[in-house]
Amino acid sequence: MYRRSFLPTLVIALFTAVAPALAAPVISADRPVFDFGTITAGKKVDHVFTLKNRGDAPLAILKTKTSCGCTVANVSTKSIEPGRTAELKTTFDSANFSGKITKTITVETNDPATPSFTLTVKGTIREELVVSPRQLNLGVIKVGGSKEVQLTVENHGERPVKIVSVTTPMPQVKAAARRTALKPGENATITVTVTPRNEDRFLSGYLAIGTDIPGRPEISVPLYGSVGK
Repeated sequence: MYRRSFLPTLVIALFTAVAPALAAPVISADRPVFDFGTITAGKKVDHVFTLKNRGDAPLAILKTKTSCGCTVANVSTKSIEPGRTAELKTTFDSANFSGKITKTITVETNDPATPSFTLTVKGTIREELVVSPRQLNLGVIKVGGSKEVQLTVENHGERPVKIVSVTTPMPQVKAAARRTALKPGENATITVTVTPRNEDRFLSGYLAIGTDIPGRPEISVPLYGSVGK
């Protein structure tokens, strides 16, 4: 009789001792992927992800990391109780992007099964003012000489765009736009003249095209080349 009554009691006692050790947090999100569709370059996209703890122990948010500086993420709380939720607010700045993009936010937690949980922001960015080419390779320019190259800017938007300035920090480079007001569908040429100095060996810098586009006041065009004797 003693053995029969002792065995169930022992099993219950062992289960009770082990059960707390099995408790763990489980992270999830209602929509881990957010597609913002198509926007115009320069706009900021705000979105709130909802994180939930589906486990039976508190979920600790240890760190949040974004795939680039264009995205900012802030969580409303660092600890989520079982069955509760938290908000992860994100902002994506599209100023320097075009075409299809995908950015991620990594949430590091104490979830033993998913210590790194990934959220995704994606969509398509349409440029109002398209620059071609997107960078200038000047090749080799001899000292004492100069080289003239051209850029084309075209208004792909739905409203008029103004080119308010064309500047560069490089003293060897001069640039000017032949037209500064572009209606939708119109284009203009920017002429760039490069005159190397005697002490130059390489040319590296950029051209800054100032615009009146909201959220995108400047478009940067890399410029590089080498100098021959």
